[in-house]
Amino acid sequence: MQTQSNNNAPFCPRGTAPGHMNRAFLTVDLEEWYHLDYLKGYDCRGTGVRVLPQIFDFLDMLDDEGVKVTFFCVGEIADENAGILREILRRGHALGCHGLDHELLTNKSLEQFVDETRRAREMIEAAAGQKITGYRASCFTMERDKLDALRALGFTYDSSKIRFAQHPLYRNLDLSGFTQAEDLVYIQDGFSEYEIPTLEIMGYSIPVSGGGYLRLFPFWLLRILLGMYARKHENFTLYVHPFELTDLPLPLPKGLGKATRFRCLVGRRGNLKKLRRVIRWLKKRGARFITLETDRKERGLS
Repeated sequence: MQTQSNNNAPFCPRGTAPGHMNRAFLTVDLEEWYHLDYLKGYDCRGTGVRVLPQIFDFLDMLDDEGVKVTFFCVGEIADENAGILREILRRGHALGCHGLDHELLTNKSLEQFVDETRRAREMIEAAAGQKITGYRASCFTMERDKLDALRALGFTYDSSKIRFAQHPLYRNLDLSGFTQAEDLVYIQDGFSEYEIPTLEIMGYSIPVSGGGYLRLFPFWLLRILLGMYARKHENFTLYVHPFELTDLPLPLPKGLGKATRFRCLVGRRGNLKKLRRVIRWLKKRGARFITLETDRKERGLS
């Protein structure tokens, strides 16, 4: 019988020593700084400030480290960044869809989701010149009916599952009928779901896998948390955003609360160097960085 396995149980495959990592998936939500959910309700698009053109330092770092990445692009910005999308593909990375406008899927009807996903895919494919088969929901707000619709649209993989009950936006995606093929990897009828890992400490989920926590935590603390994670798991997924990879000043709107301003700005300076250190830490423990599409090919799924 196909079941969804318990993520809280230690997962250390036979023949793998605790602390040794197998596969690492570095993923990037390719969006602008004004797409942050914290900034909804503010008009930030007219400032003219864009962070995506700053992404080349990140791409160069990936080349230096020999790391291949999966990018998920917001459809509405694909055309204006067509050159960047094509450069991403030229360097051997994978490209997927991050929705049309970065609005939460929980605020969209199923019909709206289907229509917008078709449009977003067309925009990205036209800009990049390549077929798109991967998806990630904005703020990981995928729901099961939309996941089933995504498969019906011809997508072959998604990476929207995260177990983080303390966060008001994130959902624990229902994967009934899926089989856990490996740590963080679930499969049903040739379709793959890739989970974003969290570390359970005293009943609290800590997403050591990226985003604001990667910026907030100093590397010495990340190293401890990642070590705790690696003792029980063999695979790891990281996620970052372009605004976190540059210290380009952001014209945040007036009236933004101190806590929200802190979330937007904390740890941006030096975060690219910290990410490199995390990559090297994982590589020293045997982690092989591959794209989600490469993982599917190695499993004979595409």
